Amino acid sequence: MATKSFHTDFIFNKKSAQNLAKAIESSKPVKIEVNKHSKTIRDKDTIRAIMSSLADK
Repeated sequence: MATKSFHTDFIFNKKSAQNLAKAIESSKPVKIEVNKHSKTIRDKDTIRAIMSSLADK
């Protein structure tokens, strides 16, 4: 099986720092929406039961 290895050196200099600053300034906040139903569980016994059922899989 053949594999390829890639190695890239990144040099952080004045120009790249300015470009990074510009990118950060022009970036927009991302709004993430979760479309899954969730339920808050605070009972420790329920949490333990859920975690042990996941560990058995």
